[in-house]
Amino acid sequence: MQKNDLKHDTVIHGRTDDSVLCPVLQWACLVNRIWIYPGASLDTPVCTVWRNGRMEHITSKSILQHLRAACSSYGSARLGFEPHEVGTHSLRSGAAMEMYLGEIPVYTIMLIGRWSSDAFLRYIRKQVEQFSRNVSKKMLTFRSFRHIPDIAPRRISSDDPRQRNHRNNAETRRNIGGDKSRRAQLPAFSLYT
Repeated sequence: MQKNDLKHDTVIHGRTDDSVLCPVLQWACLVNRIWIYPGASLDTPVCTVWRNGRMEHITSKSILQHLRAACSSYGSARLGFEPHEVGTHSLRSGAAMEMYLGEIPVYTIMLIGRWSSDAFLRYIRKQVEQFSRNVSKKMLTFRSFRHIPDIAPRRISSDDPRQRNHRNNAETRRNIGGDKSRRAQLPAFSLYT
């Protein structure tokens, strides 16, 4: 069961050449380790470890303690943040940022992270130095371009987020936030045709 209420949502990962960070090798090691536990079955969760002569489940509290302990061992001066600023979502945030920096398309990041909305964009940190790597170079790829106007003027759809003062766009002079109970949000990926 996923947190987005989907069951058995499968995402396939391919093998890499990295002996430590290869998801296929690590998953195989995890499954093989669990299979050697006495009493393990097909229903044994992957968060199971053998401790004190019995199977126990790793909890999110335990993961949080280990993450913060690792941060403490490195030191905040080296990392640039304090251990208490790290949470279990830091793993998702770090993975999303790493994929983004690897120029993975945003829809692929959504599928792999099982996000059903663009909420993962909150994890993309524009303060990261590598964020703007090659942006200036890519901007200079096309030194000139032309806009070809429509022959016949067309009516702009009210769902087109490119229109002025669209309800989902950032605040403008005429769009003072609208309904104060609504939070400002990015428009969905396919609001217009």
